[in-house]
Amino acid sequence: MKKLRMLVRWLNDKLARKFLYSFKSTILSVYLPIIIFFIFITGMASYLLAAAQIEDNAYRNINTIVFQTGNYLDNRFADALQQLTALSNEPDILTVMNKDPEDISPEDYLKVQSHVNGIRSVNGTLIDSIYINFHNGKFIFFRGDDSSTMIKFIYMQYRSRYKDNPYDVYWQNSHIGYEKDEKHVSLFKLFGKENAKINGIILFNLRYDFFEKVFSTSLLNKSGYLMLVSPEEAMTFKKIDEKYQVNSEIVKQLQEAKTKEGQLEFDNPQGKKMVVIYNTLLTNQWKLAAVFTQDEILDRVRYIKYITLSLIVLLVIVAVFLTNVLAIYITKPISVLTDSMKRIRGENINFVSDSHPLNEMGVLNQGVEDLVERVKNLVEQINIDQETKRQLEFSVIQTQIHPHFLYNTLYSIKGLCDMGLNEDASAMITALSNFFRVSISCGKEIISVEEEMSHIRNYLFIQEMRYGDAFSYEINVKPDILSYSIVKLTLQPLVENAIYHGVKQKRGIGWIKVNGYEQDGLLCFEVQDNGLGMSCERLQEVRGSLNNRGFGLEKVGLGVRSVHERLQLHYGKEAGLQIESKLSEGTIVKVIIPMKQLEDKLDV
Repeated sequence: MKKLRMLVRWLNDKLARKFLYSFKSTILSVYLPIIIFFIFITGMASYLLAAAQIEDNAYRNINTIVFQTGNYLDNRFADALQQLTALSNEPDILTVMNKDPEDISPEDYLKVQSHVNGIRSVNGTLIDSIYINFHNGKFIFFRGDDSSTMIKFIYMQYRSRYKDNPYDVYWQNSHIGYEKDEKHVSLFKLFGKENAKINGIILFNLRYDFFEKVFSTSLLNKSGYLMLVSPEEAMTFKKIDEKYQVNSEIVKQLQEAKTKEGQLEFDNPQGKKMVVIYNTLLTNQWKLAAVFTQDEILDRVRYIKYITLSLIVLLVIVAVFLTNVLAIYITKPISVLTDSMKRIRGENINFVSDSHPLNEMGVLNQGVEDLVERVKNLVEQINIDQETKRQLEFSVIQTQIHPHFLYNTLYSIKGLCDMGLNEDASAMITALSNFFRVSISCGKEIISVEEEMSHIRNYLFIQEMRYGDAFSYEINVKPDILSYSIVKLTLQPLVENAIYHGVKQKRGIGWIKVNGYEQDGLLCFEVQDNGLGMSCERLQEVRGSLNNRGFGLEKVGLGVRSVHERLQLHYGKEAGLQIESKLSEGTIVKVIIPMKQLEDKLDV
């Protein structure tokens, strides 16, 4: 025990002589290792956090690319599907289908050509060609950019191939009748059964360059690419190096995947890990997958690692240098004091003082003030960006509403003019002009209740002229609320929803009622129809989707959700939509907003 105490005393003496013999050596011996240690710990922690964040952001960005590209393809595919359904239900097409082949006249070809040309003019960027074949090839119509491309259609060959499919609209990524060895993405509908007298096909061939453009603009790394996987095969639409191609096992897993979205991993022949992130298209249940190498995604992580290590070494060198400078600076007044004390001997009582005033608080205060000012500017910019985003989303909704509605209305006006019903055509033109006048509103988003009522009156008048006696409507709004303000395009999407998803789906004559009144200091509007209504389960899904974005747009329409969110953006959580519905009885959508005069300023 005595020897141990002697050893400790000897070590303390050595340390004091070597490292703690002065104030400067004490600072260098104690604080320098602490600084180096914390530099190392901070650098490594920053590297690990940054690496994890970059990896997470990389995968999140690729998921976003797949999701956004899938949404775009779904929208375009839905347009093509809508056009195919509309064409297959055209009276002129049905007439040709039901006629005996020998009774088909040139006028029938001209009518079919008119419908086909209309579809290609609207969707020319997506639809490459349209092929119609009825009566086992006795009526054939083809319209496309390449008139030399022909299809050998054998009805029984198609019918036997798709006999197990319960749907009457089919998707395929290559079809079995082309004379040329080409790949195509096609959408078609078969008519008739195996032994039916009436049989045939309407086929839309989609543009290959459309897919090339969509898939080539994706912001993936140099070896990454997007892949479209159908039940038959996988399509990439660009040249892929063989070492980055997906093997057949992964393609089969994608084709058989039950989950809507997910991630797969595999090793390529060179031993590099490949990652596949996929999502499912709603229109045809094909898989859209992003394929990339994990190494290239993590390139920035390795770059940050090298930068971090370099910075740690540099900071250690700088820390050693600055610690020495700081130790000299701190100990200099003490050294001067010590020297002065040493000179006080005998009659020498002169005391030399050396002070170094500092102003750290002034520097700190200025730094905090600058930081707060920058934060304020950033918050203001974020608010501006959010408002711009909201305005853009609102503009997108308007853009989605107007084109098809305008096209169909103009087509109805043309029909009235062709029938000589000029007064009705003039009334529809007036209603259409008033409808768009309110829609534009000089860029204003807040209008009066009276203008909103005028807007839906014009809309209902146009729809009533288009659909005849299919439905009737009634508008009852209290006159004393007409001067109050409302967000533009609040009621029109709900009325449109009542028409297309309510009364149009119901047999017999439907009706729509729009009521407006004041209740407990709030403006209340009701859009009621006697359509098909909703089951309790479906109603719960719709209500949940309004209050939770995680439900997805498949649970509720884009227009309904846009109305609900825009009302809450303008008025707060007290505003929004309330939905009541019973199956086979109808639906009531209630709009609740605060009462504000038009000149009142709204908190946006």
